[in-house]
Amino acid sequence: MRVGVIGINHKLADLNLREKLAKACQRRFGIGNSIHEGHTFLLLSTCNRTEIYFSSENLAITHTYILSILRQEVSEEFEQKLYSYFGKDCLFHLSFVTSGLDSAIVAETEIQGQVKKTYEAALTSHLLPSELHYLFQKSLKISKQVRSQLLNGKKMAEVEHAVYQTGKQFFRDLSKVDVLFVGASEINKKLLHFFASKQLSITLCNRTTEKALFYAERYNLQVLNWENLSQWHHYDWIILGTKAPHYCIQKDTLTNISFPKKLIVDLSFPRNVDPKLAKDPRITLLNIDQINRMLKFRKAQLTKQIEEAIGFMEDASTLYNELFKAKEQRQVSLEIACV
Repeated sequence: MRVGVIGINHKLADLNLREKLAKACQRRFGIGNSIHEGHTFLLLSTCNRTEIYFSSENLAITHTYILSILRQEVSEEFEQKLYSYFGKDCLFHLSFVTSGLDSAIVAETEIQGQVKKTYEAALTSHLLPSELHYLFQKSLKISKQVRSQLLNGKKMAEVEHAVYQTGKQFFRDLSKVDVLFVGASEINKKLLHFFASKQLSITLCNRTTEKALFYAERYNLQVLNWENLSQWHHYDWIILGTKAPHYCIQKDTLTNISFPKKLIVDLSFPRNVDPKLAKDPRITLLNIDQINRMLKFRKAQLTKQIEEAIGFMEDASTLYNELFKAKEQRQVSLEIACV
């Protein structure tokens, strides 16, 4: 298969570098910029990874081309932090990612939906080469088999538990805590559902008022209009999960304002909270990487299942790679016979 991937993830780079590369990749390889002369790209970007999948007649040239563009966009040294895979190895890698086994929260379920949405979005914007179709379709199929046959829907501590436990340790009595959720992203919706079951005092602030009202009615929440987000310091615990391309909460907004200690959990990527806020002694600011580190124990609990899944994916990747090559060979033979 003439497919490849070049990427960076939470294992190899800190949040700051990942943000810079994610923004650069979005500018140069995102929807609307995914076809360059002789190259086709498909960008997968999540809070834990940014990956550019590609297909061309010469993968080495395309790989070099991607690096040359990224060097123009990012001044910081990054090449030693990247990984690359080609052909069958690329198929295995995407299957590993899609199954959630490459995630900071091992076996998390959101990544499969993110991969599927990325693939479907690419389908609506431009024609994909058959190799990229095959790569994503088979990876989604393999990951689905891994989840159903090997992971058996394992349910262990996930991000909502980590965030909630962080709050329990920070505040003495959660019944007296006012929580502000900023954004209705997938991760925040997951947390909203969990937090609402704990009978906490919750307010939701979202750019789309209709969506905020929908969840307010569903979970019996209060609503803070987006234009009033500057009032965030009236709340004790602020949890952010939006796709805003800029800081929603900035240090400048605190000038001459007095308030008690705050816990801010920024689950957004790119970040929605100015990191300088962490220097304020009244504020404890945690980002997605810090929350993920609290969940590392999960991988040890799934060791046997992960080993079995890796073996299954290696065999499946080899099989589908051979099937694709056989299909190509039949096509070539048919074309020769028709000449």
